[in-house]
Amino acid sequence: MERRLLQMFALGALGVLVAAPLGTTAATSGFAWDSVTKLVRDADPASLQPGSFDADYTAAAAAQTQPQQSGGSLAAKIKQAMAMGQNVRQMMETGLAERHYVAGSKERTDQVAEQTATIVDCSARTITSLDLRAKTYRVESLDAASSSSSGESGGGPQPRATDDNSRFAITITNAALGAKQVAGQPTNGFRSDVTFTQTRASGESVSGSANLIGYYTSRLNPALDCARGAGGGSHGPQRQMMAGYMRLMRALSSNGSDPRFTVKYTGPILPAGNLSMYDAVTFTGGNSRAAGATFVTERGNLRPIDDNDPVFSVPSDFTKQQ
Repeated sequence: MERRLLQMFALGALGVLVAAPLGTTAATSGFAWDSVTKLVRDADPASLQPGSFDADYTAAAAAQTQPQQSGGSLAAKIKQAMAMGQNVRQMMETGLAERHYVAGSKERTDQVAEQTATIVDCSARTITSLDLRAKTYRVESLDAASSSSSGESGGGPQPRATDDNSRFAITITNAALGAKQVAGQPTNGFRSDVTFTQTRASGESVSGSANLIGYYTSRLNPALDCARGAGGGSHGPQRQMMAGYMRLMRALSSNGSDPRFTVKYTGPILPAGNLSMYDAVTFTGGNSRAAGATFVTERGNLRPIDDNDPVFSVPSDFTKQQ
């Protein structure tokens, strides 16, 4: 479960961070990049800065995990749970390595350690899940994905969250950190102190605070959001923590386009609609489940790609699963 949670966080975080419009990007053009996602406990927000992306990605990509089998005896299930816990600890320490491709109406995300991939085609309204180890794939209707259960492979389509019609009031105090080369890209850095209040349709309110460090390029996110849910309700402390992060970043990326998010800035405006090469979000209070947790996403190897690239197609030697 927690192994799946970290994967869901990485995919979901990508969805909310890249929900900005395409801007002037040509319809068939886009970008590919690699990323490392970490969940860190008790980090000092003042010490969080980009490190060596190449070294971090190499370490995360090398942390290969074995596919988890379901079923079996009680002893087998206990063994599976222990192995899953080891995988979670390993990923929290070294990070979750991914490859991303977005162009035209297509998006692909590869889970490197799991050796799985997901291709979303908004025009065809499909989600294609690839098992790169077994060389198999399955295709699901994008419109049916919200009611389907998660697949066993790490890159399988995730059910969309139910929208609970919450409204969010967010206050952000920003400070510029200046220009910096991050993973070979020119960026501008910002430090943000954030307070937020979520008010549910029932009138119940929940408040919290966070610290955000971000280094943003001048490129708009070449992104799709046709498969992304609204980031609604979730269950369990880890899922609630993940959902809180996703909602916060989605609010920052909305740039006033969603009336449910009210954002007030002090200081320079955060360019949250641009592709960032480094994000570190530390929850500092309010939600006791999230306090002390830091979500770190590093990106690198940014390069152009178009939607007729073979990466968006199923290899000819793969077998379709029914």
